Order: sequence, then C-alpha cells, then structure tokens
Amino acid sequence: MAGAQRFEDLIVWQLADQMRVLVLKLTERDCFERDLKLHSQTEDAVNSMCRNIAEGFGCRHKEFARYLVISRRSLNELRDAFRGAQLKRHVTPAEYEPIERLARRLYPAYGRLIDHLETTPDPPRTDRTNRTNRTNRTD
Repeated sequence: MAGAQRFEDLIVWQLADQMRVLVLKLTERDCFERDLKLHSQTEDAVNSMCRNIAEGFGCRHKEFARYLVISRRSLNELRDAFRGAQLKRHVTPAEYEPIERLARRLYPAYGRLIDHLETTPDPPRTDRTNRTNRTNRTD
C-alpha cells in the first residue's frame, strides 16, 4: 500500500478540514465576531489543527508525529472554546454536535497515524536540493 502523496490525502487532515468548514460557519455569526478573543482563539485553534498536519507532513516520522500531537492539542483547545461559546449562548449544543461528532472520529485517527509513524521506519529521502538548477559561479 502506497503512502499519502499530499497532506490532503490524509484522513486526519480531511476530517480536520471538514471541522474547519463547520467552525468557520459558526464563527462568522455576529455574536461570535463581537466576542473578539473567543472568535480569534476558536479560529486559531481550528486553523492550527490543519496547519500542523500540513507542516508536519514533509518531516521524518518522529517529527511528523510531534506535529500531530500539537494538532490534537489544538483540537482540545477548540472543544474547550466551544464549551465557552455554548455558555455564552453563541452556539447551541445542537449546532455544536456535528463538530463534536467529527472530534470523536478525529481522536482515533490521530492515534492510529501517530502510532504508525512511531513504529515504522522513515522512507528513503530524496535530496530535492540536487534537483534544482545550479550554476557554477566563479565571481
């Protein structure tokens, strides 16, 4: 079985991106936008989930696993932000439920990928710097 060729191929990124779409629909509401700190923290957390998966994708297995752990922590932060949003009545539990369902799918997906990365050797690296056009300069 061939591995993912792009970070977008990863189930964890796909689930996190689906969550991002749902979260951004809720945070664009006026009541959420007026709560500047909560709005910023919520959007930062969900964007951090996707960004850390994307950034870690190009790394060695051990380092990628570390990025996934950070991404998973951002999921924890996001869930807590939505608890605050519910207490402030920015969202209802029913509106949050699709996000929570995705979170329940994401946690095991993170765990499986982290376990895989921590227990399998890195694939051989290609030296991408050798592929660039280089000129021997004598000046």
